[in-house]
Amino acid sequence: MNKSTMLRYYNKYSVANKYIIGFAYDNKVYMVTIDNIKPCYLKTEKASRNQGKNLRLRLKASQKERLIKKATFLCDIDKLYDNKYNKGEIFEKLVTEYFNQIWHKDNIPFYKSGDITIGENVIQIKYENATLTNIKQIKRLLRKFP
Repeated sequence: MNKSTMLRYYNKYSVANKYIIGFAYDNKVYMVTIDNIKPCYLKTEKASRNQGKNLRLRLKASQKERLIKKATFLCDIDKLYDNKYNKGEIFEKLVTEYFNQIWHKDNIPFYKSGDITIGENVIQIKYENATLTNIKQIKRLLRKFP
């Protein structure tokens, strides 16, 4: 399964209608809201534990430079380091709190719920290098919801 096919299925099953993606630039963390995740922001990579391939958010420096023009500064990079949570979880927490909502760590999959809801928008939050999905998950969804 190639990147475009994986992205097509991810978009088919995702309940989100917007995405907030985050990235570090010059030791600062930024967030930007987008309608969909462009294929150029993604890479397919070998997944661990027999999951096939991962579809991952991999932003190039030039992409960050373009995105920063419409991005919002969130915090300094050192705020993402925590002994309890990973950078993606901390980013999700900071974004949720930025929108005056209460964050709870969860493992609800992208096809059941977004990370936050703002108005009518169901939003999935992803920090750079995050995995969106993998081939095993897509195959499971295809069997369950053809």
